[in-house]
Amino acid sequence: GRGEWLELLREHGLVGRGIDLNTVFLEYCRQQGLDVDEVDAIEGLRGMADASVGAVTSMHLVEHLPFEQVVALIDEALRTLRPDGVLVLETPNPENPAVGSYLFYMDPTHRNPLPPEMLRWLVEARGFVDVRVERLTLARETGAPAPLGDDIPGATTMNRLITPLHAALDYAVIARRP
Repeated sequence: GRGEWLELLREHGLVGRGIDLNTVFLEYCRQQGLDVDEVDAIEGLRGMADASVGAVTSMHLVEHLPFEQVVALIDEALRTLRPDGVLVLETPNPENPAVGSYLFYMDPTHRNPLPPEMLRWLVEARGFVDVRVERLTLARETGAPAPLGDDIPGATTMNRLITPLHAALDYAVIARRP
């Protein structure tokens, strides 16, 4: 991406390296003085030593991968992370019907929406611990209409339809290597 995560790490005195295949983003990041490489995420991880990093983060990548590659990414993250290292996988949230039925498909390179509980289970099944889902809502407006007041006829039914539209647009699975 544009390197915001790498900039934040640098601002806090942490070392981060980005990998991407998008040459426009890579050039932009290099102009910002960020350490980035043009490499596939799984191949980049395969080139790293066992237990060599403190964190592996993936922002809006897994929804672009076939399922077998999602598994490979998780497995390589587990191998390259130090004990107690952190994995973060951020992706669009299909619990929000606007995402699951429309917005997700605005990017033609997206393959399949990944339900939060499925991705959480997969990360846990591949060997991670303390696996949790964080629905990302801070400063992320959904544009959903406000619930109707109880005094309005039909409000209960309408609010059942409106409530899912308030679900977070994105979520992250966060886990720790044992």
